[in-house]
Amino acid sequence: MQSTVIFSVHSPSCETKSLKGFPSSFHVERGSMSSLHFRRMNEELLRKVDGLLETKSDQELRRVLVHEDARAIADIIDDLEHGKRKTFAILPPEVQADVIVLLSEASLHSAIPRLSDFTIARFLHFLDEDEATDVLQRLPAKRHPHILEKMREDRRKPIEKLLLYGPETAGGLMDLNFLEVDSQTKLPVILNAAREYARTHHKQIPVALLPSGKEILWIPVRALMSANNDAAPAQMARPIPVFHHATDQEAVLDTMHREAVDVACVVDDQQKIVGVIHLNDLLRVAEAEASEDVYRLGGMDPLSASYLESNFATIWRKRVVWLSVLFVAELFTFTALAQFESSIAAVTVLALFIPLTISTGGNSGSQAATLITRAMALGDVAPRDWLRVIRRELLMGLALGLTLGIVAFIRASLTPQGVLGNVDRWMLGLIIAQSVAVICLWGTVVGAMLPLLFKRFGVDPGYASSPFVATFVDVTGIVIYFSIANAFIGLVDNFAG
Repeated sequence: MQSTVIFSVHSPSCETKSLKGFPSSFHVERGSMSSLHFRRMNEELLRKVDGLLETKSDQELRRVLVHEDARAIADIIDDLEHGKRKTFAILPPEVQADVIVLLSEASLHSAIPRLSDFTIARFLHFLDEDEATDVLQRLPAKRHPHILEKMREDRRKPIEKLLLYGPETAGGLMDLNFLEVDSQTKLPVILNAAREYARTHHKQIPVALLPSGKEILWIPVRALMSANNDAAPAQMARPIPVFHHATDQEAVLDTMHREAVDVACVVDDQQKIVGVIHLNDLLRVAEAEASEDVYRLGGMDPLSASYLESNFATIWRKRVVWLSVLFVAELFTFTALAQFESSIAAVTVLALFIPLTISTGGNSGSQAATLITRAMALGDVAPRDWLRVIRRELLMGLALGLTLGIVAFIRASLTPQGVLGNVDRWMLGLIIAQSVAVICLWGTVVGAMLPLLFKRFGVDPGYASSPFVATFVDVTGIVIYFSIANAFIGLVDNFAG
């Protein structure tokens, strides 16, 4: 049987840009100068661009920028306080394609939505289809057909295919460029096909080999290029992760990080290969996920643009929802305090130590929540590890509680007699010390368990944020504090009686 090479997709145009927007001379040029000199040049260029924007010298601005490399132009646009869209719009379309893949999220949100459909369609022609799809997914869906109809059919079809997949799925991340080969194909045939593909499409490609069953193997390009012609392809191939096209991008990121692989495969419902995911494709995902986690740990919804470029109403909306939820939850502290009104009236000095004892639980809980959420993001901890986590955090809570309890005992026992009234300072010290120790233990366990519990029920662990944990522990901490105080007061009364 004659060996054959099956080309799965040949969507990119031969007119595509250099790899990831970097001109071939960029690395050499930048490496030959000191970082200080490079920074000074950028600062000078920024001042020049800013001045040309002020004087509305568009032709001169275009002339200045077209002689710069894509990285420098992207840095300038990112640093501009105004005129991001105008600066990007005056560039030639092939330069726009190089620059857009290097712009920050803030610059993308500032510049892209206000560009005309024709302008966007023009530079999309020079982008790889997966990068073009990323740009379109940042725009309202109603604009997609108007932009795509202005593109050539051979460029439009692959993008339309990728737009069918959710932007936060494996399908939305994948690249359509790959070679799918038969397991019996001879190495020289595969090598010639790979070289021809690289020559015509100006990029290297992964090679998927399907020897048998559901396992998909990958031959790294480096191994392919350096192998002896008599080598068996199966001997050079290695397994790669396989994802259904609907798999969430965070799961893709976790798996590829855990398995330390550079390439993954995407399949459809019939287990047919439809695309590949490169490690570089996940860098943007990792940055976005990290940003979302930081926002949620702070108790707010993520911003889609930078802080200064987000309008007042947007920031208000992102912050007010969770603040309102947390405020309503904090109202339960009033209910909890009302239940112990008689204890506060009998021993008024107890009220002075409420902030001290309650904040201990919030701080320890927030610390534990941050620690576990980060461990989950790195793949070190999963919901199935809850028993190991709770054992460790119980011991940690006891150790931390004992340490803080000793400090609390010393502070409480030093309370001036005028503040104590007829309360015994040593009894007060024991009440405060035990309350701090127990609340610290409780906060540590709650903070460690909530992210695991959220993850178990399909909720982002980031929502088990510091404000959420602190609010929950505040309410329960009051109950713990006054329950311990009441127990001591009862013991003293019984002993006195």
